[in-house]
Amino acid sequence: MKKPPIETMIDSFVYHEYLSDDGDWGKPEYADQVEITKCRIDRGSQYSNSASGKQLIYNGLLFCYPDMTTPCPEFKEQSKLIYDGKEHIITKVITVMEPYENKVYCYELEVV
Repeated sequence: MKKPPIETMIDSFVYHEYLSDDGDWGKPEYADQVEITKCRIDRGSQYSNSASGKQLIYNGLLFCYPDMTTPCPEFKEQSKLIYDGKEHIITKVITVMEPYENKVYCYELEVV
């Protein structure tokens, strides 16, 4: 599948991989920060409606491509990201595979 042009990968963020909930007072522990460059961040929010009201699904969607994004680790849910001066937590990692190869096409990260 064709990938977006590298010129459109204009965003970057700081990534702190989630390690465990064994920190002080049960707070999450994170690895040292890694700066991730050449990605795409869609800053829109997505909501769902239910009987209990409107619920936030995510307030940002990030796209990372292994052969463009530098570096491009296997992202983990509950990890912390920082972009636009704000801290976000990954709630869902969607791994999109190439159609004819057992190779990652991209990672879609939903954050709140």
